[in-house]
Amino acid sequence: MNNIKTRFAPSPTGFLHIGGARTALFSYVYAKHNGGKFVLRIEDTDFERSEKRFEEDIMESLKWLSIIPDEEVIFQSDRLEIYRSYIDKLLKEDKAYYCFCSKELLEEDRNKLIAENRKPMYVGRCRELKPGEALLKTPHVIRFRVDRTSGAATGFKDLIRNQHISVNNDEIDDFVLVREDGIPTYNFAVVIDDALTGITHIIRGDDHVSNTPKQIMLYNALGFDAPEFAHVSMILGSDGKRLSKRHGATSVNQYKKEGFLPEALVNYLIRLGWSHGNDEIFSMDEIIKYFDLKNISKSAAIFNTEKLLWLNSHYIKSKDPFVLINLINDIKDDFQPPLNIDIKTAALADSLKSRAKTLVELKQKLDFFVNEDIDYKDEILSEFNFGENDLKFLKSFREFIAGLNDEIFNCGNIDLTDKTGKENALEILKNSIESIKNEFNDFLSKNNCTMKEKAMTIRLAFTGEKVSPPIYEIIFALGKERCIKRIDKFYDSIQNITA
Repeated sequence: MNNIKTRFAPSPTGFLHIGGARTALFSYVYAKHNGGKFVLRIEDTDFERSEKRFEEDIMESLKWLSIIPDEEVIFQSDRLEIYRSYIDKLLKEDKAYYCFCSKELLEEDRNKLIAENRKPMYVGRCRELKPGEALLKTPHVIRFRVDRTSGAATGFKDLIRNQHISVNNDEIDDFVLVREDGIPTYNFAVVIDDALTGITHIIRGDDHVSNTPKQIMLYNALGFDAPEFAHVSMILGSDGKRLSKRHGATSVNQYKKEGFLPEALVNYLIRLGWSHGNDEIFSMDEIIKYFDLKNISKSAAIFNTEKLLWLNSHYIKSKDPFVLINLINDIKDDFQPPLNIDIKTAALADSLKSRAKTLVELKQKLDFFVNEDIDYKDEILSEFNFGENDLKFLKSFREFIAGLNDEIFNCGNIDLTDKTGKENALEILKNSIESIKNEFNDFLSKNNCTMKEKAMTIRLAFTGEKVSPPIYEIIFALGKERCIKRIDKFYDSIQNITA
């Protein structure tokens, strides 16, 4: 297919929802798969509810997900004159008309229809009215004149359902094009924008199916070629209800704050309704290569947080430890200082990344390294029967740490800003940890004990926790001075218990 052009057109009345992000992703990769273009349009004509912070969130979230528009972002608020010119065209051609019905009168008509078991819709009071100049000065809206020819219907083919959807025109009321304040309604503005920007395919949620016949009517009335439509089923929570805050985070920004990687979220969102064989892991390039609307499910997708966490942990494991440190530091935290981007921090990040499902979790696992004041909790220490032998071992262990060759901890002045520097750093890291391991095994052998017997004591001394990174990495990362300080503090803590 040639000249494919898609768009994502959110309203800045809230943060970018996970459902909107999936729609944007589908639209983006469909365009890219077909060598086309993707456009972002901000529909900000709801002046009461639209906010700059939401607009910025939408654009930043899309950028974070690598969903980048190919053209300058379009803002509907900049296009009001364009909409007015087209409403004038419809009025002159008698395809639209002024409506002066009050809200009270409309409500009265609606209640009457409901009482008669009829569909509540505009009854056409002003349809044949020829307003004079005086009347035009009173509050009014502008309505579209739906074709009421007997048997008239409007339809379209849905590319996902692969079926023709048709609606009898008698089921569609003369819908409003321009509100009393002169601002165009969604159905009118969206048609003008999509037509003038050359949108060929519209991928959106299936909650828009009822809008599509109205928009088809407007395309025809204005002499535009209608684009093709594909309506994606909604995302449901694990309870089968529409995804909302009660199911957890729903905005892209919140997932970022909680420590999810963009590639994990993209991978998860694309699999919410789309498949390529039995594959689970996809890069953006692979998604673009394989994506096809035919492989989008017609059924609603169920959001599974555990599956997302599994994908996130997969991508965390694959990350260079220096990259992970930068990503962790990108998570704003008013209470913790940023991690140093050095070999020692990388050693811990690399050893812990296989145990973390999110960056926040990884950051928490690194707290013992960042914080100087380790809290040896009584409830943890009380689980173990520390005695004189443990105190004796800690003295010997302290001597062992103090006697380690300083060169083991010497990382040198390595430039970590380039690939070669990082590779050299990782090689030093590997060699240093191997040296510590060999020295430590000799120490255990000389003291007639095993790692299994003493690992928990050492782990508690260095971290205050029962679960930690490998001991060799901890020794390397903390360095001699910090290791000795922690051994001394732990010695005092358990000495108080044994006294």
